[in-house]
Amino acid sequence: MEMSYLAHEVELSKRHEEILGLRTTLLQQMENQLESQANKKKLQTIELKSANERNRLLLRDLGIAEENLKARADTHLHPSFITLKTKYWTFVEEHLPKWEQFLLGQAESPVEVTNSKHKKSQKEKPQDNVTIENSNLPPLPSTFKTPSLSPHSKKQKRTKVSRKKDG
Repeated sequence: MEMSYLAHEVELSKRHEEILGLRTTLLQQMENQLESQANKKKLQTIELKSANERNRLLLRDLGIAEENLKARADTHLHPSFITLKTKYWTFVEEHLPKWEQFLLGQAESPVEVTNSKHKKSQKEKPQDNVTIENSNLPPLPSTFKTPSLSPHSKKQKRTKVSRKKDG
């Protein structure tokens, strides 16, 4: 019996040594993996900083280019264009509050469309707003004309017809 206990003790000791060896190996692998992750993190941090710096420089360069283009554009504009631009922005600033209320859903549309289909609703709800006349509206789809065929496509049709006659 003592022999079997001694053999069992030796076997358990060997197994214990194997387990300790595996534990050491796993700990080393975990340390290596942790080190690798730390290195990746450092590299990502460096890349992030360089990308942020590059983006900051690009934004600065774009701002400078935009200012240069604006300055150049303002010096080459025709006076009538500058007048139109000024009138446009004045108009926008005047009408912006009405449109803001409409777009926020707090008021009705500041523009009244006069159309034969909407005459009933206009009689029921008179408004003191700007009116758009039918002449300013694009044509209805039913009034569109199909484009005429190009000379090339007419020629193709003729050749198809002549082939049918020949065949």
